[in-house]
Amino acid sequence: MTVRYTHGGDEFIFAEISESMSLAAFFKGMAITRALRERAVPGVSEICPANASYQIRYDPEQVAPEAMLAILREIEATIDLDNLRLDTRVIQVPVLYNDPWTHETLMRFRERHQDPESTDLEYAARINGFADTDAFIAAHSSAPWFVSMVGFVAGLPFMFQMVERERQLEVPKYLR
Repeated sequence: MTVRYTHGGDEFIFAEISESMSLAAFFKGMAITRALRERAVPGVSEICPANASYQIRYDPEQVAPEAMLAILREIEATIDLDNLRLDTRVIQVPVLYNDPWTHETLMRFRERHQDPESTDLEYAARINGFADTDAFIAAHSSAPWFVSMVGFVAGLPFMFQMVERERQLEVPKYLR
């Protein structure tokens, strides 16, 4: 998993760790950005990790673009991915399925859905290969979830279920 670096104007470097979201890409990005933060590089003003990438903002008058890129590559080459540690906490969140409140909201946004003739649960079950919504609900609630970031809209979590990659549930965003 080699990082691809791209300059964004004069003050940003975007680092793409992977084209797809994965826990491995997430942890690699967290390790790199943590190491960069600990180095307290003069001129680095923002470090923004995401699921499969990160972006930094720096002052090119304090650290030259080539030097900044060299620092990032050196960190990438020296991090120990086998011994990463991330402090977390467990939060219990009650989840309702097929409840009247969620169903009412679904009905208001139906025209934005990939399949307006079905419910969110029916659609999610179908595209994930489940026979029915009960099987999808069982898979969805059978293992804990890891929230890797909250973004774009307040309270919108990006999550990975703590299961093997091939068992990860995926549902695309609404069309608009």
